[in-house]
Amino acid sequence: MKYKSILLLLLMILTAFPVYSSSNNFTIKQLLRQCEQARSMSKYAELGGLSQKLLRQSRSANDKRGLGYGYLYEGLSQLFTGKGDNANASFDKAWWYGRDIRNDSIGALVMNARGIYQAMYCNNNFMAQHFFFQSLDLAEASRYEVLKIRVYGNLLILSKSANDSKGFDYARRIYRYGVEHKDVEQEYMGAYYLAVFYRLKGNYQKALQYVKSALQLYNKHHYDDVASVYVLYSEIEMELGHLSVAYNLAQTADSLVHKYAQASLYPDVYLQLAQVLNRQGKYAESNDEVQKALSSSEEHSFSNRVIDCYQLMASNDVKMGDKDGAISCLLKANAGMDTLSRVNMDRLMREREMVDKVHRQEQQDAEKREQIENQNRTILTMVIVSLILLAALVVILLVLRSRNRLIKRIVKQNVQAVDRQNKARQRISELEKAQTENNNADKPSARLLDDKERMQQLYDRICEMMDTEKPYKTPQLTREKLAAMLGTNRTYLSTVIREKSGMSYQQFVNSYRINEAVRILSDREAVDYPLKQLWSDLGFTSSSTFYKLFQQSVGITPSVYRKQFLEIGEG
Repeated sequence: MKYKSILLLLLMILTAFPVYSSSNNFTIKQLLRQCEQARSMSKYAELGGLSQKLLRQSRSANDKRGLGYGYLYEGLSQLFTGKGDNANASFDKAWWYGRDIRNDSIGALVMNARGIYQAMYCNNNFMAQHFFFQSLDLAEASRYEVLKIRVYGNLLILSKSANDSKGFDYARRIYRYGVEHKDVEQEYMGAYYLAVFYRLKGNYQKALQYVKSALQLYNKHHYDDVASVYVLYSEIEMELGHLSVAYNLAQTADSLVHKYAQASLYPDVYLQLAQVLNRQGKYAESNDEVQKALSSSEEHSFSNRVIDCYQLMASNDVKMGDKDGAISCLLKANAGMDTLSRVNMDRLMREREMVDKVHRQEQQDAEKREQIENQNRTILTMVIVSLILLAALVVILLVLRSRNRLIKRIVKQNVQAVDRQNKARQRISELEKAQTENNNADKPSARLLDDKERMQQLYDRICEMMDTEKPYKTPQLTREKLAAMLGTNRTYLSTVIREKSGMSYQQFVNSYRINEAVRILSDREAVDYPLKQLWSDLGFTSSSTFYKLFQQSVGITPSVYRKQFLEIGEG
């Protein structure tokens, strides 16, 4: 009776444990759904609290997947509530857990978040693009189609180019995906991205159509980042000349951004109010709003709208006759533009080295795990063989005194056991050899590694040559000429430039020409430099091409840029 009671108690404990574990798993899954819903609705303050619950529950259950997503959502909450400096530490932990369980989906989400951080807090579009493309690679590996759609949207916002046909294709794909899959978040974002694109193209009627579609979806589902839609709506109406409507829309955005505590949108909203006031001729009031935008950017370490703020403040100061203030603001804006025009290759290389180091460590860990598994299998096999031999010996000892016939039979069994042991060892050796060959086959070839290194080295040489020798000043700098200067061929040169910069060869060369033009036009000692000579000295073959590219890149023509600079210089 006593033993039956003990057995019953053990049975109750064993049956209760799976129920507890199952309850834990259910809670984690429920919290993951709640976190993702809060993220999709841009409820980042709420996401912060949910992520902490998810982390506590995942630690209790030792659920590494839950911990990876928990730290990701914690970082996203910090990123969009103005705590970006803390977000990176959370993303590091999410990345570690994602790599530890080989979850490419978590890795893809972390890389996407890092890209947003670079664009929002560092105003470093080059690094942002670098992370977004890493996110796309990981999303492709994990077949995470919805994330790929979101990353396409981030790349579109990063571009801000009216002639970006790929960006327009991204926007259409996002919108189409949302409609076809009844994914309201993607339909909402797709409508917003299409409105952005049509506004850049100057097709304001189409832009209004899609911005109104986005607001209709908001009225049904109430996304917390709707202030960004009203900012875009205000920009479109402002460019149509409907200034009072634009101002009312900007005020609506101001009310909503504070209602939902969307700290990441504060600078956008204040800057749009300032833009409308500038158009209305209320320059002092416009500067007040610009100052709010700068203060919120400084408070939360945002840098993506700082240059726009100083440029608008300079314009306001000129209109009010404060040319000293205008010069100060313009110099700050130009300093920011100079910083952005220089590609931070050291930082990129450090990041690339870090990623390569992580990949090497992962490969080494995988090899160690496989080696340990092989050793465990070998040990287990030897233990089994040893136990068989021991059993055979015990049997021999037990029956040795019984009969000679049994002795012979036992000896025969022993010989058979030894034979099985030898065969087992031979089989283990063959398996280890086959495994080694498979491992060698799985390793990336030295040639591929060398190709990547050669591409990076050539790209570094290209950038160094463009910065120091300035070959782009040569008219008709063809791919053949530059390739000859670098000791390579035109096809490989184009491949390297597109792979590393995301630009075509001509776009890459012209970007250096335009950056040099901006530098010259911002130099007080070069105010007498004739524009006719400038475009030819920079290697352009026609003034129309120079003017077109300059306006696309800077936003105004070279002559207008110089005229404004000279007017400020007179004060």
